[in-house]
Amino acid sequence: MAKGKYSRRRKSNGFLNILLLVLLAALAVLILITWKANHGEQPPKETNTTTVPVADSTTEPTTKPTTEPTTEPTTEPTTVPTEPFVITTASIGVTGDVLIHQPIFNAANRGNGEYDFSSIFTYISEYYQRYDFMVANLEVPLAGADKGYSGYPNFNCPDDIVYDLKEAGIDMLLNANNHTYDQGHSGFVRTQEVLSEKGMPYLGTRPNEDTPLYIVQDINGIRVGMVCYTYETGDTSDGRKTLNGIPVSHDDTNLIGSFHPKRLDEFYEEVDEVLSNMHDEGAEATMVYIHWGEEYQLRANAKQQEIAQNLCELGVDVIVGGHPHVIQPFDTLTSSNGHTTYCIYSVGNAISNQRRENIDQTPEGHCEDSMIFGVTFEKWNDGSVNVSAIDIFPIWVIRNRENAQGNIYYIIPLDLESKDWDRFDIPNKNYLYGSYKRTMAIVGEGLNECRVALGLPEVPLTARDD
Repeated sequence: MAKGKYSRRRKSNGFLNILLLVLLAALAVLILITWKANHGEQPPKETNTTTVPVADSTTEPTTKPTTEPTTEPTTEPTTVPTEPFVITTASIGVTGDVLIHQPIFNAANRGNGEYDFSSIFTYISEYYQRYDFMVANLEVPLAGADKGYSGYPNFNCPDDIVYDLKEAGIDMLLNANNHTYDQGHSGFVRTQEVLSEKGMPYLGTRPNEDTPLYIVQDINGIRVGMVCYTYETGDTSDGRKTLNGIPVSHDDTNLIGSFHPKRLDEFYEEVDEVLSNMHDEGAEATMVYIHWGEEYQLRANAKQQEIAQNLCELGVDVIVGGHPHVIQPFDTLTSSNGHTTYCIYSVGNAISNQRRENIDQTPEGHCEDSMIFGVTFEKWNDGSVNVSAIDIFPIWVIRNRENAQGNIYYIIPLDLESKDWDRFDIPNKNYLYGSYKRTMAIVGEGLNECRVALGLPEVPLTARDD
C-alpha cells in the first residue's frame, strides 16, 4: 500500500512540474513581446556587471549604469598650442629734421597770416601713414608771429607747420635739439603750448618737472619706452647750460632732455634711471632719439660711437640719431652681455632749403638726401618682444619750380616697388637715381648685414641696373 501511494504522488508532481514549465515559457514569451514593443530589440541578457557607456557612442547604451562613471571621458580636450607664435607687431617710422628755412615758409605764405606747407608732403604722406607710429624732428621753435618769422641761425616758424605735419601722418615730434631755445624762454614755452593745442604729442621737452621726459607708448599692444636728448654746447659762468650757444634759464634747465659731451657719466646715469622707470611702467622695448655728431659729416665720429656703445651696454634696443643734416651709417651693436642694439647715426634732413649749390660742405647733394628709418617689433605668446625688421626708405627733397611766393618743395619717395617716378615731373631722373645710390652707399652695407641676420632679404644698392 505504501508503495502504491508513493507511485501516484510522483505522477501527480510530474504533471504539476510540466504545467509550471509551460506557464514560465508563456511568461517569457510575454516579456519578450513587451520588450520588443517598447525597444524594438532583444531584451538584455542578465549580467552581474555594470556596463559603462562609451563616450563617443551615437546610440543609447544597452544597459543603463547603476553607478556614476569612475573614469574621465575618453574625448580629447581642446588644448592651447605649445609652439611659439607672434601675437602682434608694431612698426615705427622716423624721419629727419624739419628745418624750415625762410625760403620754405615764404613759399608757404598764403597771405592774411596763413601758411600752407601741405604741398611739401604731397608724395610722401602715404608712406608716413604705412607705419603704426611715425616720428619727425621739429628743428624749429614756434614763438609766434609777433616775434617775426625767421630762418637760420635763430629759427621761428609759423604754427601751421604742425597741422600739416599731423595731416601728413606724423604722430609725434621730437623737440630736443640745438635750436630748441633759439627764441629763448618765451619761444620755448609757446612751442609746447602750440603742440598741445594742436593735439601733437612731443618728446624731448616738458612743461614742468612733474611731467616725465620719457613716454611709454602703447603701439598695437606693444609698450615702447622712448626718450629724446640733444647735446649741450657748453656752460655759462653761472653754471647754466647752453644750446646753440644760447644760455638756458634756470627755470628751464631741467625741462630739456640734454647731455654735456664732457660729462657723459652723468648722462649714462640719467639714461639708466629713465630705462628703469620705463620698464617699471611696462615698457617692453626701448628707443633713444639723440641729437649729436658733426654737421655734414658722412661718418659717425668717435664720440657718437662711444655714446652708442654705452647706450647698448645699458640695454637700449634702438638708437635714432639726427643733427648732421646728412645721412650717416647704420650699425648693429652688441653689449658685453650679448644685448643687441640697432643704431642709425643720422637720418638726415626731412625738409630743408640746404641745397648742393649753397652748402659747400656737400657739393654732391647729400643735404638733399634723407630717409624714413623703420623698425618693427614683434610680441610672442610667451610675452617676449624683439626686433623683427629694420628698414631704410630713401627719400629726396626737390626744389624745382617757382610760384608767386617762391620755390616749391617736395619730399620725393624713392620707391623701387612702384618705380612710377614720371609722376614727379622731374626732367632729369638722374637726380633720383643719384640720391638713392648716395644713401645706400652710406647705409647699405650695415643695413644688409642686419637684414640677413634677421632673416630678411637684402635691399638693392642702386635704383637701376647699371
